[in-house]
Amino acid sequence: MSRRQTLGGLSASQLNTRTSTGGAQRVENVKKRASTTGIAGHNGATPGRKTPGGSRRTSIFGWSQQSKLDPRPLTDKQYLNECVRTLITYLTTHGYDNPVSPKTLTHPTSKDFVHIVTFLFRKVDSSLKIVGKMEEEVPQIFKKLKYPFPISRSALYAVGSPHSWPSLLAALTWLVELLNYEERAEEIRENSVDNFECDTSSRDFFEFVDKSYKHFLAGNDEECVLLEDDLRATFQEKDKERIAEVSRHEEEIHTFKSSITELTARPTPLETLQQKKSDLESDINKFESLIFKLKEHREAVEQKNKDRQEELHAKAEELRKIEAENKDLEEVVSNQSVNKEDVQRMAQQRSKLQDILQSLTSQKDSLLDAALEDEAKFEKKVEELESTTRQYHTTADRLQVIPSTAKHAEGVNFEIKLNARSDNPSEIFNVDMKNKLKPALIKLSESYIKKTRSVAQEMLELQEKLDASEEALSEKQEEISLLESQNNKLEEQTKQLKETTDADIASKNAEIQRIKADVHNLKETAVKSLSESETQAHALRTEYEELCVTTTLETEMVNKELAAALEVLIGHKLHIQQTLKRIDEQTKNYVEDVMAS
Repeated sequence: MSRRQTLGGLSASQLNTRTSTGGAQRVENVKKRASTTGIAGHNGATPGRKTPGGSRRTSIFGWSQQSKLDPRPLTDKQYLNECVRTLITYLTTHGYDNPVSPKTLTHPTSKDFVHIVTFLFRKVDSSLKIVGKMEEEVPQIFKKLKYPFPISRSALYAVGSPHSWPSLLAALTWLVELLNYEERAEEIRENSVDNFECDTSSRDFFEFVDKSYKHFLAGNDEECVLLEDDLRATFQEKDKERIAEVSRHEEEIHTFKSSITELTARPTPLETLQQKKSDLESDINKFESLIFKLKEHREAVEQKNKDRQEELHAKAEELRKIEAENKDLEEVVSNQSVNKEDVQRMAQQRSKLQDILQSLTSQKDSLLDAALEDEAKFEKKVEELESTTRQYHTTADRLQVIPSTAKHAEGVNFEIKLNARSDNPSEIFNVDMKNKLKPALIKLSESYIKKTRSVAQEMLELQEKLDASEEALSEKQEEISLLESQNNKLEEQTKQLKETTDADIASKNAEIQRIKADVHNLKETAVKSLSESETQAHALRTEYEELCVTTTLETEMVNKELAAALEVLIGHKLHIQQTLKRIDEQTKNYVEDVMAS
């Protein structure tokens, strides 16, 4: 690679022919940015080296040499102030080490202009230095950068004059805009994943095309080969990454398939929820039945409590009457005149009455305890009776004997309704258990026993018929196998006959071909002797025609025999198929008749 040149030691004429692989490439990038932003003056044709076809190469950075009027409002103070702000912003944010202010840029000195323009040129190419007179170098550099308007030397002699500074300020602003554009483009290029919809291969390829085309234009074929090797290595590395990624995805797919297999082997969430729903519905039915029974029990307890409350009110009323009577008696006693004997007698009666009251109280307590114990036993017996009744209803429902319209009820009401709270024992059940229900159940049991015996007898008869049917079926299967063997033999014979016929036809065709060859040979030898050949040809033609007729007849005969044999074979096959179908239908009908009987 050649050493990178700088703009420092070049003359104005050498600026148009310099090539660079380092900082000069940035100048070329700036030229690209300038060409893509629509700067006026680009006509697409500059002198360059010739193409292989002999014509001069047309550069995409061609520029017109004609002077053009600057359309920018250089006399507008607002526009100039905007340019000053743009220039100050760029200088202060990019490390310009000299003081700068709007006042300085209103009437700058030549020294200020040289510092600013040198700083901006070094942003384009870090090795660039202005060597020689500024008035000669600056216009040439701007021209090299494709600045679309000419910069006069007289303006550079008086930089801060009112008629020179606006055009120079506009040129500096243009250069700042180019640098800002390049920075923005580089930032986007570095920060984004790529410039082609996240397709790194396309990005690398287009970068390769960009660099290789530049080297091609410069005539550097070795760099093109190196770029091709780098691109090939990059693609090979990416291929390895893609292969590894594909292997990883295949492993993930295998893992997912295993997971799917495991998940499909388990019960589906729908089945699990359906089973759970069924269990919950069963629990709901049980709870509803329990709630219904508890409601009945609560109603019975409430009724009993109501009865006890009524008894309590009656006892309280009776107590109130007794207390009133005692009070009346005490008043009568208090009003009576009693003697000592009456008092003794009344005391003795009182003592006796107290003993009797105590005895009655103890009897009452023992009776209450016995009543509570009997009531607990009664509740337990009621629960046992209700459980037995539920089991009875479940069994009766399974046997289809309830309700009275059920299949096996025969008009008898086997349903039991329990009224355990009834005071009348005959009203506890809705039917007479001893005289009606029990005889009906015994009768039903006897009918089931008779039906079981008859069904067992029928099962034995059906088993015997089934055994006989199986024996007949095995005989029919043996007949079918025999017919199939015969069919196979006929097919083999037909196949051999077909092969023999095909061989005969092939031999006849070979003989025909041989005769045709002989005729052809005879036609060739007939040229030597015309008369002898005509006689032999006539004889051979006659023989050939006869042979053709004979061969045609034999061929037709063989074809007819083959067709007849095929028809016989097809008819026999159809007969065998119909026979097998008929036997199969007879067997099925026989089995169905046996099973139905």
